[in-house]
This record gives sequence, structure tokens and C-alpha cells, in this order.
Amino acid sequence: MNNKKTVIILGGTGFVGRAVTEKYLKHNWRVIIPTRSNNIDRAKYNFLLHGFSKNVLEGYIANNIILFAPNVDLSNPKWTRVNSWTQLLIHIDISNDPVSRIINLVGETSKSAVEILKSNVDALESVFTLVKCIKSKNNNVLFINMGSVAEKKSDKYLSPYEYSKKIARQKIEKSNLCDFYFVAHYIKGKGEQKVKLAASKLWRKLKYSRKWLFGFKVSVIDVDDLAEIIYHIIEINKIIPRGHKPIELNVTNGELIFGEMIKRLLSKDKRNIPKQIIPRWLENSFLYLYSIIIPIVNPNDQFARRLASYAKRGLSHSKKQIEGGIFKTTEEIKNLALDTDNYDVLGISPNLIVAIKHSPEIYVLRERNKVELERLIEM
Repeated sequence: MNNKKTVIILGGTGFVGRAVTEKYLKHNWRVIIPTRSNNIDRAKYNFLLHGFSKNVLEGYIANNIILFAPNVDLSNPKWTRVNSWTQLLIHIDISNDPVSRIINLVGETSKSAVEILKSNVDALESVFTLVKCIKSKNNNVLFINMGSVAEKKSDKYLSPYEYSKKIARQKIEKSNLCDFYFVAHYIKGKGEQKVKLAASKLWRKLKYSRKWLFGFKVSVIDVDDLAEIIYHIIEINKIIPRGHKPIELNVTNGELIFGEMIKRLLSKDKRNIPKQIIPRWLENSFLYLYSIIIPIVNPNDQFARRLASYAKRGLSHSKKQIEGGIFKTTEEIKNLALDTDNYDVLGISPNLIVAIKHSPEIYVLRERNKVELERLIEM
């Protein structure tokens, strides 16, 4: 086990966490995964969803290359105390393989408002305690956090998830601990379950208006491409963190119309285009009223709030119909690369990496064509 680099991945059993874990394992890292569950078999099952071989996974565990630390509920105040982390790290025994990376991928997206706030905001105090504990022993340790374009929305009525991500971003910047902050929109690929399970419900609910489904585009990235970009930026490009703010990295494969994405998540026999019950002349009025009234009537209903958000986006009059300008499109990123007065190109292939010269903000495009994106959604 000597001379093996170690990474702690918080949220390592989740959809994104499994892909990032796989990437670091392939490059001969030891991976420590704290999990709130006391059932390690459940954690193992999650990795099988991502395509891990059971025998290979058991081999990693037997050789302490993957180490699960159970019963670590980051929303529990216990983990805001340095002593709790110190005892855990002593138990794990990292003396021969000191931690050099901490990656936080924790964050519920679709549970109750309370659970979403706990995992995205309350848990951060425990994460910060761990980072301070590790960095106090080695200031070269890098802390990487996963954000979302949801935090960039400025609507009066934010969904619980959007609100929690906005507050989380503020806390992360104030902490002055984060080195790299990755931002994505819709993350798809093998093992994704949440949006896939909700797709049929969305399709039925949005049948009243085509604009509700097809009125805007969303940014999409493959979970394995995201993991590759995270590893490539930090371990290959070795971009140096600047100043007191984290470097923000906006990552994408390209864009799809929202309704097309939802349709691709359905089985082929259920992909019939919803009937347009609302006449076109009434659509805008209906969507506008829905987007205003629903957040007031159902302020704590996460699903209803998302439908209201989709209604508002469906009202877009932009020719490109991009979701509120909260992410850059493929063409926009390519155009930034041509603006040499204001942007630096840090990489071209396989990732187009474009950095703003006087701001800690980077755009990363790993371009996939429409056919590839559609196949990705169907995985």
C-alpha cells in the first residue's frame, strides 16, 4: 500500500460519485468513501449499477483500495467536531497513504425540502471540518466540490433544490477552502435513476402544452465524461487554484431540447407526442399563470415547483431558447476561444478548455453530436 495516493470521495456511492471513484481507481489511487449507511452491501450494490464487476469490487475492498467508512451522516453535528474525523482517520489508518484530494459530491436533488437542505447546506459544516483537519497536516491537499447551474437562477420563487444550491455556493465561497468547483446541468449516463423514474410522470403532466416540454434547451453531460474531466483538470492539466475564490469549471457535452431528453428516457412504446390540448394562443397565458401560482399554492412541493420552473422556461422568446442564460452553449464556448483578448485556451482535445483571463472561471466542452447525446440519454 506504500506510495499510493489517497482521495476521500464524499457521496462516493452516488450516481456521480461512482463514476469519479472508478476514474481514480483506474489511475491507481486508494479511495476512501464515507457513507451515512451502515449497510456496506447497499454501497456495493450501488457500484454494480455503474457496471462494476462484483469480483473486481470485492478485490478492491479486500486489498483496502476501496475503503467504506459507514455511519458517517454529514448532517449529524457529530461530524462538525475535529475529534470525530481524527478518530475515523486513525481507525482507517492513512499513515502510509496520506490524503491528497477531498471531493464532495453530496447533495440530494429530489427528496423533501428538508432532506435537500440538510444534504446540500447543513452537511457542509461537516465537510469543512474534514477539509480543515486534512489541510492542517498538508496544505497542498486539494478540495473539490460539485455544484449545479441551479444555483445561478435568480427567480423570486426558487425550488428547494435551487435555493439550497445557492446558499451552499455562498457558504463555500465564504469558507475559502474550496480549490475547484465543478458546475453541470443535467448529468446522464449509466446508473442514473432519478430523472429516468420521473420521466413518465413528467410526460403525462406536461401533455397540455408543447411549449412546456419543447420551449427550452438544457445542457447535458455524460457522467463518465464528467468524471474524466474532473480527473483531467486536476491531475493532468494541473491547473493552479487562484486567490480566495474557487476556480469554477462549467462542463458540458452539448445541448438538447428538454422534451427530447425526457422522451428519450421513455420506452419507445410510450414516446407518443402529447396532444396539444391548450390552443397556441392561450399557451403563454396558461404557462405564465402556472409559473406564478403554483409556487405560492405548493411552496414545499418539490415536483410542483419544478413544473412551475419548466413552465416559466417554456415562455422563453429567445431564438436559441436556452434556459435563462445560466449556461454557455457549445457554439458560445467555441466563440469564447476565439476571443483572445479576454480568454485563454488551456486545452483543445479531447476537451476544449477556455478560461476567462481576469476571473477564476473556466468553460470545459467535451463535445458530442446530437446522435451521441440521444444515445447517452437512452443508456
